[in-house]
Amino acid sequence: MGISGLLATAPRLRPLTRLYLLIVIVWFVFVTVLVGFIINSELREREQQFQHSGDALFQQISNWAEINASVIEGFASLLASSRQHEWRQLREYAQRILQRYPHIHTFEIAREVSDDNLAEFIADMRENIDPGFRLARFDFTEKRQWLNVVPRESYYPIVFMEPMQADNRAILGLDLGAHRLFREALHQSRLMNIPVASLPFTLIEGERGFLLHRTVRQDVTESQQPAQFAILSVKTNEMIPAQLVQRDDLMARLYHRDYNSDLNDTELYYQSGRRAGAVESRLFPRLKYERMITNPGQPFALTIEKQIGFGDINTGLIAAVLVIGTISFWVVLLFSRLHHRHEMERLQYESRLYHLANNDSLTGLANRNFLLERLRQVLAGAKRRGDRFAVVFMDMNNFKAINDEFGHASGDELLRKVAQRFKDCTREEDTVCRYQGDEFIILLEGGSGHEEIKQIREKLVKCLEAPFIINGHEVYAGVSIGVAVFPDDGESIENLLHVADQNMYREKSGN
Repeated sequence: MGISGLLATAPRLRPLTRLYLLIVIVWFVFVTVLVGFIINSELREREQQFQHSGDALFQQISNWAEINASVIEGFASLLASSRQHEWRQLREYAQRILQRYPHIHTFEIAREVSDDNLAEFIADMRENIDPGFRLARFDFTEKRQWLNVVPRESYYPIVFMEPMQADNRAILGLDLGAHRLFREALHQSRLMNIPVASLPFTLIEGERGFLLHRTVRQDVTESQQPAQFAILSVKTNEMIPAQLVQRDDLMARLYHRDYNSDLNDTELYYQSGRRAGAVESRLFPRLKYERMITNPGQPFALTIEKQIGFGDINTGLIAAVLVIGTISFWVVLLFSRLHHRHEMERLQYESRLYHLANNDSLTGLANRNFLLERLRQVLAGAKRRGDRFAVVFMDMNNFKAINDEFGHASGDELLRKVAQRFKDCTREEDTVCRYQGDEFIILLEGGSGHEEIKQIREKLVKCLEAPFIINGHEVYAGVSIGVAVFPDDGESIENLLHVADQNMYREKSGN
């Protein structure tokens, strides 16, 4: 019963009782408002902290993006001034950068090669770079199987790497133009004349990363000259600030936003964060921070989410308020109890009388009196709203034989167990009633279509299929069922009960 219900009963109580009720309500409202104010203040503070943390993390990631752009511009400038195959300065530059920035995985150079010049190019690479050089592509599965290239007008093989190690030497000759993942970035870099990031992918080492491409022409006056591309291979996990990785209460996602690709996996980094409890999810808000990096060639977006939980609230202060409030409440309650003991005993007595009047003493189910009152309420509501409901009339098929064979005590035990099964296989909002003897009625407020009725009948029959153990004996109790639906089978309680009863007997006669 809510506060309005309590106040509705107040005229029947003595003045002192009404005063006590008013004191309790005022106490409850005061404590609730005070606790609400504290929680609201805590939530505002946490929201501000979350926003500041998001801004700080975003700024650090933006700084990494700027560093990437600066590094590749420096690498591209050196490449533009370097002679073919003379890359000592490039390697020295790359080594210094790799020592300083752990998120940069490798420096690479890709060269545009036309199909007409492919044979000459491969021969030159084998003579000057690697005797085993070959043009190839891989399939981007977990195994990274190497495949022969498909003939095209132009190829974009990797011709330089730093560091050049045994486990990545095979990357030399990889045709970046063979896969849309890199081909679009190469095209955008040439078109926009800025460093452009590819879609994220999994590096051979197993980490998430992306390639940052920068078009380089040694002679800018020759627009038709084959292009070279300075490339950074970036490990995205290393770009993520440690204070974010260490926060298990944050869900974080860094992803590529602007690429138009058939690939769905655009995440550079993802951490799920701890799973919030159902209570926390209902009581507290979920904070969200989302912002996009403005670097045109690295259009990454950062999303951070945090479910506010009990650990974010000053529970000590709230506990102190609740303790003080509880002590004051119990003082009032103890004082009032001395004055109202007789009134409480009377209310308890009335409650027992109500239970006896509306519940079956054997099974604990609603009795006939309660069912008829509930039917009047549901019928009135259904007529106003145009709803449908169903009355299910059930009668046990062989109860008399069981009762005669094992005795009335066993019959009563069987009725209790049957009642419990009916309760277990119905919804909480359904009203299950022992109508009389071995007859039961279930009031279904909703789900009264033909298919729903069929499913309900099957469920009720199935719930009695398993035997009952009565005094050490297995007993099977079947049931006959009759259903009446409002308004199809009647618009009054009497008609609905009569139709359900007739349908039940018709089924019993058929069995």
